[in-house]
Amino acid sequence: MSYIETERLILRTWMPGDAPALYAIAQKPEVARYLITQKPTMEQVQAWIARETGLQERDGFSCWPVVRKSDGALIGRCGPRKMPEGYVEIAWVFDSAVWRQGYAQEAASAVIEYCLRSRQLSAVYALINPDNAASIALAYRLGMRFDRVVRAYKRDLLRYERHA
Repeated sequence: MSYIETERLILRTWMPGDAPALYAIAQKPEVARYLITQKPTMEQVQAWIARETGLQERDGFSCWPVVRKSDGALIGRCGPRKMPEGYVEIAWVFDSAVWRQGYAQEAASAVIEYCLRSRQLSAVYALINPDNAASIALAYRLGMRFDRVVRAYKRDLLRYERHA
């Protein structure tokens, strides 16, 4: 993947200069409450970007930065990740300043299309905190259906699935 382009967004590989924007998003309490590492340090954000870059090289995909075309702002991250159990999870995190503007659905729809069509995966899954009503609603809008509760990232999460 060189990049995924939608009407309003570009999803691309990570660059070293992306860390400050991702860090700022992760510091917002309303965003941080659903993250695995709540309010990560800049060093943790940089290490996360380095890991994602490695996953991109190894697997051909990762959780990519989401950049708004209109102003070039990094507004979140969205992409697939291979789980230890073998299935592919699609994850998304967006700046609360852009919530309820359709960006998450636009990005996640493009990533699902990429996974099911270009990567020819038979299914993709989303792991969602049971308290995250907005992400659960998004999963349904993306055509995903509840599968089961799974233990991942040291917590119980709801797993939603979408098949090709």
